[in-house]
Amino acid sequence: MNRIKGSIILKIFVQIGLFLSGLTLLIGTYHVFTFLDSYTTSTNNFTETSEFQSKYLKYVERVAVYIDYREKGYTSSVGYDSNSIDLSALFEKEKPGKIETNTETGQADFDYYNAVLNETNTNFLYYVKNLNTGAIYCSPNLDDTVKKQLASDDPEKAMDQYLKRAQSNTAYLIINTSTQKFITNVNRNYQYLNDENLRWVIDYISGNVNGNVIMNAENVDRGEYIICTTIAKGFPNRNDEFGFMYDKFIELHDNYTMSLYPVPISFVLLLFFFGLAIAFSGHKKGKDGITINNFDRLYTELGFFIVVSVIGIIYILGVKVGSIFFHNFHFRYYYILMFGYAIMYPICMVGLLSVVRRFKANELYQNSLLYKGMSKFSSFVKSFFAQRNLTYQVIIWIILFAFMQMIAFYVYNRPILFGNKFEFLVVSAISYYILAYVFLKAAIDFNIVKIETKKITDGNLTHKIPIDKMSTPAKALGEYINNIGDGLSAAVDEKLKSERLKTELIANVSHDIKTPLTSIINYVDLLKKENLDNEVAVGYLEILSTKSWRLKTLIEDLVEASKASSGTIQLNLECLNLVELVRQSVGEFEDRFIGHNLEPVLSISEEPVYILADGRSTYRIIENIFSNVNKYALSGTRVYVDITADDKNATVSVKNISANKLNINAVELMERFVRGDLSRNTEGSGLGLSISKSLAALQDATFDIVLDGDLFKAMVKFHRIEQPPRMSNLVVHDDDMNDNQVTDETTI
Repeated sequence: MNRIKGSIILKIFVQIGLFLSGLTLLIGTYHVFTFLDSYTTSTNNFTETSEFQSKYLKYVERVAVYIDYREKGYTSSVGYDSNSIDLSALFEKEKPGKIETNTETGQADFDYYNAVLNETNTNFLYYVKNLNTGAIYCSPNLDDTVKKQLASDDPEKAMDQYLKRAQSNTAYLIINTSTQKFITNVNRNYQYLNDENLRWVIDYISGNVNGNVIMNAENVDRGEYIICTTIAKGFPNRNDEFGFMYDKFIELHDNYTMSLYPVPISFVLLLFFFGLAIAFSGHKKGKDGITINNFDRLYTELGFFIVVSVIGIIYILGVKVGSIFFHNFHFRYYYILMFGYAIMYPICMVGLLSVVRRFKANELYQNSLLYKGMSKFSSFVKSFFAQRNLTYQVIIWIILFAFMQMIAFYVYNRPILFGNKFEFLVVSAISYYILAYVFLKAAIDFNIVKIETKKITDGNLTHKIPIDKMSTPAKALGEYINNIGDGLSAAVDEKLKSERLKTELIANVSHDIKTPLTSIINYVDLLKKENLDNEVAVGYLEILSTKSWRLKTLIEDLVEASKASSGTIQLNLECLNLVELVRQSVGEFEDRFIGHNLEPVLSISEEPVYILADGRSTYRIIENIFSNVNKYALSGTRVYVDITADDKNATVSVKNISANKLNINAVELMERFVRGDLSRNTEGSGLGLSISKSLAALQDATFDIVLDGDLFKAMVKFHRIEQPPRMSNLVVHDDDMNDNQVTDETTI
């Protein structure tokens, strides 16, 4: 299952499905709510909308106002006659004195209504006939056939045919002012074409405004009217208001109907893919458990802030850029919505899936600043009450300081003796002095404790911290540290005593072992002097002799290692010529090196280098190094012996190639009973390097080894001294070499 959840291909498929289902849901929801924001779910026809009916009523009212102006005698300011059907009207002149009601304002209003209603490319058509005078007013874009029929000898029949023909249009409204009745095919649910609104139209066109009957130019009653207004079938003219509104409605309605079914399906798919994204999030192929990335390791609040900030910045920029494209380039709004969704989707998914991974890994709250703050606050509260012997004192001092500050402000507002400013400064100064003294005294005491504690850590275990004049917290801490010092001193004494007892034990046991071992060696020597004819017995004696001498060497090394590590060896520090000592040591081992096919290469100056050291111990260090080389160096290689010196130190370094693989580190190799030959096929106790290190430390020198592959390098560093006056070269006697003794032939 984890392999499926960690599949990259499935994760990409889920993200694609989630993206597309979310995009479909977003655009579909936008279309549905955009339509429902202006219309209802039952609206299927544009003429049923309140938008259409309100606009249609507005045009009908304009017709009433326009006819009122015409009946008053107003004509177009440029002499346009909408009733003319031939060119003869161009040569007719207006009768003088007919237009007496013309005013500058009225003419401007008439021109507006005339321009709106008499457009040639419009979907709104009107036909108005005065039943008393026979005057006809109609849209200029009524076809000529209709106009001729209406101007025929039988106007009643012609008008009846026209009205029946008008009922075949998309929308019509026919009003008879004499009967005060009207017919229309427009749905009246929105109550725009109601009795009240149409009553106003009838009254206005009849000249009955506010109850006053307005006469025409001849001061004659206007009479009754037939008013017929229609909307051309199918809205053939798309450039007027009705055409624009119709196109908008059709687009919104088509998008709405196309989105009704995809929206719920997209919602279900969105939930499905979102569930898969949650299930797969945090899983990685080949790994168990939840895997989080670097973004998930940020604090929860910080990650949330980053995601929200990026979304906010993109939203602000998107609104500005989108408004430019929307207004200047006439982009569809849902195109901008799609583009914004494509940008926002990956950012939102990064933040959302990060929350999911944090929740799965139990780090949503644990890796939050709130959790960190609450944990620290909880820890502070626990520490506060756990250390109440100190914290209560601090709180008391702070309360005392605050109380004195309140007194200072009180006397500032209500002076008692010397004036508000002086008394305020005095009380404030006292409070600050007390607070500064308490905290500075505590800081000074703790600094004293720190300084005095360092003396104890430097090795002076008997040193005591002076606590007589300290405040309570620092004084208690000083007492505890003094007690620790006493305990450490006792522990050190006990350890030294234990080391001394172990050394004595080893020495005593070694002495007890050496006594019978000496007897064994002596009797083996006596048996060798007997002329034994049995070759097998002679072989056994040889083995017994070898093993007994090896056991004796081991016991001696063990005793010496114990004494060296415990520091019980008595050192006789004297001035030694290190160059001469190393040369003589190389000479002692020359035969052994030749026997193992090793070539010593010396890089030693002729100038003497003097050190202050114990002769016997120093020779033992160099001897152990050469002995180690003789046992473990690769046959047929070179052994490099170098002496380097500066103003302060002199260093002896020996380098060789190991015959065996050095699969051990330098620190382990200098431990007791550890040998480079892990199979232990060669002679040796494994104490040589450990003894050398201990003997060097007793002389204030350092002994180190470096392993680099099969290269073994041993280094001994001594403190160099100047040549004393009348100093002769140091000579090491051969017999002393055998007894590990180094003596000075001459005295200083």
